[in-house]
Amino acid sequence: MNVVFMGTPDFALPSLRRLAETSHNIIAVITQPDRPKGRHLKHASPPPVKQLAEKLGLKVMQPENVNDPKTLRELRDMGPDLIVVVAFGQKLSQEFLEIPKIACINLHASLLPKYRGAAPIIWAVVNGEKTTGVTAQKVVYEMDAGDIILQEAVDIGPDDTAGDLEPRLSEAAGNLLIKVLDAYKQSTVSYSPQRKELVTYATRLKKQDGLINWNQPAEKIHDFIRGMNPKPGAFSFITDQDGMSKKRLIILCSHLETQKTPQEICKPGTVLNTSAHGVQVATADGSLWITKLQPEGGRVMTAQEYLRGHQIDGGECFTP
Repeated sequence: MNVVFMGTPDFALPSLRRLAETSHNIIAVITQPDRPKGRHLKHASPPPVKQLAEKLGLKVMQPENVNDPKTLRELRDMGPDLIVVVAFGQKLSQEFLEIPKIACINLHASLLPKYRGAAPIIWAVVNGEKTTGVTAQKVVYEMDAGDIILQEAVDIGPDDTAGDLEPRLSEAAGNLLIKVLDAYKQSTVSYSPQRKELVTYATRLKKQDGLINWNQPAEKIHDFIRGMNPKPGAFSFITDQDGMSKKRLIILCSHLETQKTPQEICKPGTVLNTSAHGVQVATADGSLWITKLQPEGGRVMTAQEYLRGHQIDGGECFTP
């Protein structure tokens, strides 16, 4: 089959690699334009998919708007049988979706109909899910609402971060793509409509959405920290006992304290202890330990490393 591949970030790389290993003819790779990257944003950087496509000797297209008339004409002239979309980053018009002879398919990082949207990996971890996965769906104009072709489940460990989970889902997506292509080749593909009553959404998160609410149970905060790692990052502000100093800390890793903390002697957010384990902080139903963090403008370090150069005393408080 003649296939157009569409993708941009690292997540799409295993799918492109696996596709390139098949006998299918990749007639073009469409990815986002080069964008400035880094602290000073001085130099445009090619997206990961472009870099891999060029190494593979594939034709690369980088339209600002994939739905513009010129791009649509060029794609029609190519006559693709399938268009495969993996984390591309632009909404596709109905006119675009009608171009392939067979279908436009997408690999989405959740078990649809749960977690439609831009941030399914983050929200699955934040919500304490034990399992997520990848869905191959037929693309329709409504976001992530297409019929399901195949799915593959992936377990989420109790301490997995979103950053830990993403490469596993990425590899699962590549494996699932091969199964889907085989089903099309053998004319055994089938479509299952999504159950609308089970639909949930995974909205894109901003930097300010990472503020930790210490008035929640410890496990909920732990899941929040895991889900926000690496981006947009969970954070809190710590103040000294006089309330005079306020520092913003990005909290990257934590673990739960098994012994309950008497709630009558501390309020949520209060520092209970500092040790080689990290910083113990009271929550609504107990406490958790901060084990890895990043001072604003500083490097990532263990809590123990941070404590060597910064004093945190019991009784100080993490606050909004």
